[in-house]
Order: sequence, then C-alpha cells, then structure tokens
Amino acid sequence: MARILVAEHNKSTAEYLYASLKKAGNSVEIVDNCLDAWRMSSEDCYDVLLVDIVMPGVDGFILAQKALQENPELQIIFITGFAGVAMDTFSTPAYAPAPVTTRPFHLKDIVSRVRYLMGQGGLPMHTQKNGTTEHKVIYADFAQKRSASQVQA
Repeated sequence: MARILVAEHNKSTAEYLYASLKKAGNSVEIVDNCLDAWRMSSEDCYDVLLVDIVMPGVDGFILAQKALQENPELQIIFITGFAGVAMDTFSTPAYAPAPVTTRPFHLKDIVSRVRYLMGQGGLPMHTQKNGTTEHKVIYADFAQKRSASQVQA
C-alpha cells in the first residue's frame, strides 16, 4: 500500500484517480491546487505525488521541486490534459525537474505505475499494431539527472 497525494484541479479526473488508487488498496488524499499539496507534502510523508502539470497558480513542476526538497525519496507522476505540454520538451520550463516524458499515458495504467514505483510489479506495456511494445505511463524518476538521449520512452 502506498501513501499517495494527488494534486489535480479537474474534479472528474481527481475522482477517477481517487477511486482507482483507493480500490487498489492505497491511502489517497486529493487536493485541487499546488499550494495545498505543497503544504500537505511538507507536513506529512507520502510515497507518491501525482501532480497535474498545468494548475491554477503554482504549476506542477514547481510543486515537484518543492516537495522533493523536503522528501527526496518521493516518487512523482506528472499528469496533464494538455498533450502539447507533455510532448513539447523544447519549451519545458528551465525550472522543471528532469526527465520529463514525451509519452502520453492512459489513466487506467496509473495503478500499475504506482505498484511499479513501490517495487510491487513491472511496468504496463502496450502492444502496437506493428507488434512492438512500449510503455504508456508518464513518470519522472528524479534519482539522477539524465540527458535526453538516456531517457527511455
């Protein structure tokens, strides 16, 4: 079981994440803004932070930086409804933690990603029409900085 903090301002997305993660046996708390998430992450110890990149006020990248300063072991999963944000690594702000994925994910895979981060399973894989497989979950591993050529999709 993981202790998870979700920072998501879209109510339906937050409700879906809460229900999916809770059903999988995790302890889940939801906030609708990054400032509350920052406050909660500094007051309590979470295993995983799911954070929407595009939020009113402080964005998800700043929240990730601040939360990691207080809990370097925290695992971060970025989520966004704006595919352009996830795909446009050239205009990713300089203050954004690295690496940032270039792959979109499906919310149904979020439980598998959390299990993987907690050491309880492998990554979800999806078979493409051409027979190849690839990961489809956005995540960030801040244990070490990597160059763009080292980041695996």
